[in-house]
Amino acid sequence: MTSFLKLGIFEREAKAPELNIKQLSLLMCGVDPTVKTADIPEAKLEAYNIYYRQLSRWLSASKLFRGGNSTAYPADYMFALAYPLIDEDITPQPIKDRCLTAVAIIANQNKGKDHLYAMGGDELLQVGIALKSSKRGWHRKEDEKEYNDKLMGMLVKLIAHKIGHSFGTSKKPSISSILNELYKLADEEGISKTGLSKSAIYEKIRKALNSIDYTG
Repeated sequence: MTSFLKLGIFEREAKAPELNIKQLSLLMCGVDPTVKTADIPEAKLEAYNIYYRQLSRWLSASKLFRGGNSTAYPADYMFALAYPLIDEDITPQPIKDRCLTAVAIIANQNKGKDHLYAMGGDELLQVGIALKSSKRGWHRKEDEKEYNDKLMGMLVKLIAHKIGHSFGTSKKPSISSILNELYKLADEEGISKTGLSKSAIYEKIRKALNSIDYTG
């Protein structure tokens, strides 16, 4: 298991036991949930406002939550509520994963299907049904993800070990240098960089390296 202190901010927040609408809205657009509203980056402000408005409406319409927007609710229900609003470009991967996990957890509870329908209509219900029917496959995917993280971490270490110089060492690879070269290669080969934002790749590599350093 990766050390909690070595986790990225969104991995840590994905483990939170409860959260409110503001915190969830910030996480969905890739912003630290402790940031004050006045300090939200301008580039993320529109996305935050959209998330806040929609999540508030959905929370109220579901009739499953007692309290207002500032009330902290169980994380499984909050992340499941947000699942249909995931944005592939700005929602951090750990938060995407947590939303999907939340839907799977609720789908396997008593009245889980009713609750999913109340929160996200037929769209969310069908996701829950699919996850429940493929529960074994779900665990296989989790194992596969862990193995892929290890493989990526090993490849990054191998690159640093074989090339060295600006790429660092196998014990401390320079992720920024490797990222720059990956982008250059993509341009030279005409490979689309859609979905390959630097922040997303950096997070994946960092997590992959941690999976080697802190797992057997």
